[in-house]
Amino acid sequence: MLQHDQPLSADLAIAVGYAHQLFALLEAIEEYLGDRVVVTGQGAGAHVALWPRKKVVEQAVVAAAAQKGVGIYGTAHCWLTQPARPGFILGYARLGEQEIREGIRLLGQIL
Repeated sequence: MLQHDQPLSADLAIAVGYAHQLFALLEAIEEYLGDRVVVTGQGAGAHVALWPRKKVVEQAVVAAAAQKGVGIYGTAHCWLTQPARPGFILGYARLGEQEIREGIRLLGQIL
């Protein structure tokens, strides 16, 4: 049996909030990055993976994003060997919809 500290309605409220954030993220990716990227992991939790179609240097993109105040993580550390293409992990759980849109807009200037 699962132990639960909060009412189910609180869990539902959290899930609805994440759904709004995910929708904002996917909408912003479509608007600012379009077909320049592939998105995977939309059902994996409070993050997605972003795979640029063009060749990029993972560390350079992470650094350029950080310079603009956008925190993203590369995926190279997730593999035992060098991945075929670089990718990025984008978390959204602690961000508001406007922050998500602005971060993706800035990321679009890099990618």
